[in-house]
Amino acid sequence: MTAIIDQTALIRGADGRLFAVTAQGVTEVAEPATALTAAARIGDRRAFNSDDHEAARHAITPGL
Repeated sequence: MTAIIDQTALIRGADGRLFAVTAQGVTEVAEPATALTAAARIGDRRAFNSDDHEAARHAITPGL
């Protein structure tokens, strides 16, 4: 019996780019220019805390 599980997560990077994360790897998702706004950048958000961002960078471990 063969089972194929396909899960994809979409993650927006700190610079505003959108990435698709799968078991095969990470790819950048192209977005139309109209979908991009300055407010989409995480650094511009009112609740952004650079300490939280730095801590999260160490919490993401590929391959687990």
